[in-house]
Amino acid sequence: MARVTLMVAASLGLALALYLTLSRLPSFTSAITSSTASATGFLLRLLGADVSVKGSLLIATSFSFVVVPDCTPLAPFMLLAGAMLAFPAPLRSKLLGLLVSGIFLSVLNLVRVMSLVYVGLYAPQWLEPAHLVVWQSVMVLAGILVFLWWMRRSVRAAPA
Repeated sequence: MARVTLMVAASLGLALALYLTLSRLPSFTSAITSSTASATGFLLRLLGADVSVKGSLLIATSFSFVVVPDCTPLAPFMLLAGAMLAFPAPLRSKLLGLLVSGIFLSVLNLVRVMSLVYVGLYAPQWLEPAHLVVWQSVMVLAGILVFLWWMRRSVRAAPA
């Protein structure tokens, strides 16, 4: 039991260290925040919103939104990856889990940022609670639920 606990702690610690390292690299943070802003702007324009994007800045008629590294799926994905890599499952299951969870968290994060832009435009008094309470909680809960779903599937798929 101590070995498993140590392995989980080490894996999560490495994931956190990697996240902190990556989030301090200007070229990496610029790429991930700009791509998140671009994808969000593209989807918002598809929905008829009047927004433009300059780097990591989403600009609407009466509201601007800066996409920072915490507005990307990177942190929840890194923690989820650390948990998946520490879990005793076949490598194929881990790789598939990382791929599926990365896509899921990215899509969920786009919904998150898009909704925050709409909240900022139409109900700015609710932006802070929506951002800090609702969506932070949803992202954490989503990571936990994805891990539990993946863990259950990998245990069932593992050879006896």
